[in-house]
Amino acid sequence: MKKRMLFILLLTLVSLLAACSLNNAESEEDKLTIAVTEGNIGQFNQWKARSSEFTEETGIEVEFIGIPYESLLDRILAEGISGKPTFDLVTHLDVMGPSLSTFLEPLNEYADADFFDRFPDSIVELSTFEDKIYSVPLRANAQILLYRKDVFEDLGIDPPKTWEDLEAAGDIITEETDMSAITPYFKAGKNGQNLSIWATYLWGNGAEILDENNQPVFNSPEGIAATEQYIDLLRDGLAPKGAVSFDEQESRTHFKQGRSAMWIGWWWVYSDFNESDSSAEEVRGNVGFTTVPTWEGREQVSGISTFPIAMMESSKKKEEAWKFIEWLSRPENEKSIVMDSLEDKVPADQFSTDIVQLENLRDEELNEAGDNLFNIGGDSFENAKIFPTLREWPQVSTVLSRAISDIATGEDAKTELDAAAEEIERLLED
Repeated sequence: MKKRMLFILLLTLVSLLAACSLNNAESEEDKLTIAVTEGNIGQFNQWKARSSEFTEETGIEVEFIGIPYESLLDRILAEGISGKPTFDLVTHLDVMGPSLSTFLEPLNEYADADFFDRFPDSIVELSTFEDKIYSVPLRANAQILLYRKDVFEDLGIDPPKTWEDLEAAGDIITEETDMSAITPYFKAGKNGQNLSIWATYLWGNGAEILDENNQPVFNSPEGIAATEQYIDLLRDGLAPKGAVSFDEQESRTHFKQGRSAMWIGWWWVYSDFNESDSSAEEVRGNVGFTTVPTWEGREQVSGISTFPIAMMESSKKKEEAWKFIEWLSRPENEKSIVMDSLEDKVPADQFSTDIVQLENLRDEELNEAGDNLFNIGGDSFENAKIFPTLREWPQVSTVLSRAISDIATGEDAKTELDAAAEEIERLLED
């Protein structure tokens, strides 16, 4: 009798556990899942923290899934090929978009006619492939020049407006201090990180990466001259020798340690340089910014980078996913995230200065609180050029990234660019 009672109790317990597991599984399946890149990114952390407001408003629960940056493209491709992705929305680097488009849901029919008019044209273009918009550019970064205000003031020099000004300022800095003038990053890889500054030199000198027929033209006389001038930062001793092996993060660290006076990159770094505990004492609070230098007599050109949010084509929760995108895209939500950051109302790991909507870029309150950063960013978005939007760009960027790295380590610029052009031409023909 006792054995029978024990058996019944065990059977009941197993049934209850099975039911709980089933309920938990169903509960997980009911959630809207969003894949974001790992790395403790303040804006993504704020999205996660504020998602409870979306849930309260709509009843839709949200779960965030972190993916290492290095494996982001492969992971999304694998999920798309499987037809049963573990997430409904994904964030990705802009240049990955065309490669992923087969597995993403076009958003044109979801959005109102004027929905995308609220963003600068340049960042919407990065979300567009073959006349379809596949993502919403809620995270975008303008390229700016950051510099040590105290060093420039002590030496009596102005922030550079042209590349020639930058080199002249750099000569004074290296002669009068023990600092490098600027810290670029030439290391190959990381989805072509080392192409951003090179491309700005290239575009500013009137050159292009590909022509209208997607044929390589970066090895034109103007392209070679731009590359030579960029590499001269190393040859002339304005950049540290170690820059040949720096990726973007390592170059930021070099600047934060007070070892150089200028850095070119994305505007989100401005707050990090000035406020992070990892910045040297003499760096914190002493970093200013301006637009990226131009070539003498030529128009202003800058690069941009976006990390948009997209919907998986095979998602079973497309209506809910679009509701979340709409909610996240409200201009007042974007402004609130940044104002809370600037007014120290959020933890350090939720700090974000990412503004992408036109009305917020020119918002007086935001610019007063942010030292006019968003006006400068708005100008950069207006003057921006973008990398080619084609499916093969990840492979193209790999070839170019390797070429720029090789030139930085001493190889001949024309020889390497010509070889890269031939390789890319073959790649695009296949």
